[in-house]
Amino acid sequence: MKYYVSNPVLDAQINEIRQKIRLSMNGIVSDQMTQSGIVYKKNYGVSFPRLKEIAASYESNHDLAQRLWSLQIRETMILATLLEPIDSFTMELAEKWSDSFNQIEIIELSCMNLFRNLTFASQLFAKWILSENNWKVITGFILAARIYEKLNAGEVNILIQKAFESSQTDDFHLYKSIAFCLCRLCRKDKQIAASILAGINQFSISTSVSQQFISTEVKQEILFLGII
Repeated sequence: MKYYVSNPVLDAQINEIRQKIRLSMNGIVSDQMTQSGIVYKKNYGVSFPRLKEIAASYESNHDLAQRLWSLQIRETMILATLLEPIDSFTMELAEKWSDSFNQIEIIELSCMNLFRNLTFASQLFAKWILSENNWKVITGFILAARIYEKLNAGEVNILIQKAFESSQTDDFHLYKSIAFCLCRLCRKDKQIAASILAGINQFSISTSVSQQFISTEVKQEILFLGII
């Protein structure tokens, strides 16, 4: 944990936040998450809606968010994603945060609450999907899915190519994130959806669980959208 110079105002806010977290804790949920393999340094099992309520009591503040993140407690990390101002969050900090990712929940919430709003979000996902660290690759695909409407043709092509290259894997979170990303890309236009569908048709003869999953998810998405 990083140590910060004492700041009476921020120290008081953090103590207040930690007290609110303790009062909202749910031991049953925490235990269930642990049993499901969702393990944090500390987890109070507080629901996301409640954490949003707590965050709403404070103004966005870079120093407060960074201190909350440094505690590496599930709830304070989630609050950090809600309270970090996008104009203060640098690419260097995004890399630093992503280095510590080892739980799908915090990845999804970081992408949803913070990363997708960054001006350099496209640069992040483009770098992360090429990483040798699976957690970063997962983050890259999830982030790309969150900003799919903003992607240009070149970025879409890179994503689709990398998705197919990475489609045969035993990592559940990786192939689920790939499926999520491809499904979102199908929403951009019919031509992209048709291209993705043509690519996954070859999965129909695959014995790979991951490719079968991706194929099923994408085909269901296309059927739901009624675009082809």
